[in-house]
Amino acid sequence: MTTLRASDLTPDDLLRLLEELVPPAGEKVRCWLDAPDGWALDYWPGPNGIVRWNGAGRDPCDEPLNGVLPRVMQGRIFSPSGELKWRLLPALGERCCRVVFLGDWASAALEALPLREELAALSRDEATYPLWGQQTKHTPGEWIDLRIPHRLRYPVDAETPARGRVIAKVRVEIWKDRRGEPQFIRLCDLTASWEE
Repeated sequence: MTTLRASDLTPDDLLRLLEELVPPAGEKVRCWLDAPDGWALDYWPGPNGIVRWNGAGRDPCDEPLNGVLPRVMQGRIFSPSGELKWRLLPALGERCCRVVFLGDWASAALEALPLREELAALSRDEATYPLWGQQTKHTPGEWIDLRIPHRLRYPVDAETPARGRVIAKVRVEIWKDRRGEPQFIRLCDLTASWEE
């Protein structure tokens, strides 16, 4: 059953939650992390793992996640069955980390976030959106976008095409009110599809 949980936490409480979080076994779990000095869209390795850290004007590098997390201003950890997201709001004072979970993970760590009732009045919809870039036989493992310009590496399984291109896409879940206005958007999965 899909649940909504939310709370404002201290930075230490957020780090403790991330350390104790147990995503569902058997699902691909990814993270989107954003900090003033860079960003990562990668598989979630757990707080003691390594992520591919990207930044403007430099090549991506592998960084220990426990060194990155204290700098992250907003983040998302997601899989097909749930998403934990947070952002720093300094105006909130000591409890400046607004944390929201939407999904059906059975992790004891999530009990630190009180249950919320807002989903009862909302309807659920799904959508898929293309991500930047395309992968071709000349760019194995990388999605190239010339508008940015940037070489992107998405945490998605895709074979390098012999012809045509591969487009990466994000699948989202949208919770709307009676007027059709989105109230919550949850990242669910990344996929790739071949296009001629």
